[in-house]
Amino acid sequence: MNCIMIISAEQVRCAVEYLRTSDEYEPAKCPASHEAPRELVVRVTEALREVPDVRDDRIAEARRLLAESAPSASEVAEKLIGRVISDAVR
Repeated sequence: MNCIMIISAEQVRCAVEYLRTSDEYEPAKCPASHEAPRELVVRVTEALREVPDVRDDRIAEARRLLAESAPSASEVAEKLIGRVISDAVR
């Protein structure tokens, strides 16, 4: 089961602070070779075939939430930016 975690403002603040001050953090570097091993590509392709194109349960939940009240553009932007920043420290 996939679960999308909503990042709190405090988690984003901590991630930003870590990225700003940590000597251990190094941005990801692309490997010299852009080719993945064939067997890895096959495994990933097969796994993706099993994932449904549309998750009806997630769509129903989104519709229910939007019927209550739609988030503002700034709320959506804040969550998107927070997710990108938090993902950068993984």
